[in-house]
Amino acid sequence: MKTFLQQLWLAIRIWLLAVAVNTILGTVYLAGIKFLDVESLLYFGMFYGAIFSFPVMIALLIVINQYSVAEKSGLLLFRTVIRTGIALTVVVFIAFWIMMNLHGVVMCLVLQCIALLSGILGMTAFNRSIVKWGRVRNNAQKV
Repeated sequence: MKTFLQQLWLAIRIWLLAVAVNTILGTVYLAGIKFLDVESLLYFGMFYGAIFSFPVMIALLIVINQYSVAEKSGLLLFRTVIRTGIALTVVVFIAFWIMMNLHGVVMCLVLQCIALLSGILGMTAFNRSIVKWGRVRNNAQKV
């Protein structure tokens, strides 16, 4: 149980960093084009960022857990986490864009890039922690 809680804590840290970066960068961009006031953008950014990215965090937790149990290498685990995070970020962003009924190709592309950058930054910031859950960590625990 302790190992799962550590994996959960890792996934939550990745998620929180990604949501924070997404909120800050999105607020800077949207405030720059005078979309809304900064206070509203920060509130909506944190709220919608957390809601829409929560399933991505759960998926990353499942990947980390399953690869750790299967004793996959740390590098393979990290690559899978990155790929899964990027793919799900695109899917979640499209769902967000459609559900919010937003318009504008340029704004869509900029916000998509911000979402991708935020997710990638969140995952790479914890790359050592992710890699440790691979085979190396499991072998070290068995010794």
